[in-house]
Amino acid sequence: MQIHTVIIICGALVAALVFLLGFWVSITRASTKVIYHDEISPPDSRLAKAQRAHGNSAEYAGAVIGVFVLTSFAFTGRDPGLLVTSLVIAVTAGRFSHALGCLTCKTLAAPHPLKFIGALLTYLGGLALAGLALARAV
Repeated sequence: MQIHTVIIICGALVAALVFLLGFWVSITRASTKVIYHDEISPPDSRLAKAQRAHGNSAEYAGAVIGVFVLTSFAFTGRDPGLLVTSLVIAVTAGRFSHALGCLTCKTLAAPHPLKFIGALLTYLGGLALAGLALARAV
């Protein structure tokens, strides 16, 4: 089985993002001295932003890496081509864009362009990759 290098790199980057954001939550907890609390953090707090960036990244990582693997299987033995490669890169960029938007926004309670772009790239790119994998299977 031959898996395209870009797909492997992007899958590894998405996984690394989850771990790095989790580490950032730990650092933020230590610096704010808030280890555990029963209340939801205010949407403009550093901790809430770090937790949301990590949580959203973790929520999508499995599906994103899964669609990357399915795409790899669908294109076993041949180059996935520019379309698939571009979609994989776009979805990966979307995950990073969303995380950066969460970390840099003034408040999680308001829209932010990076969060919007990240979500859009994730949704559209992920659906396109799933559709391409499905089309190759039937």
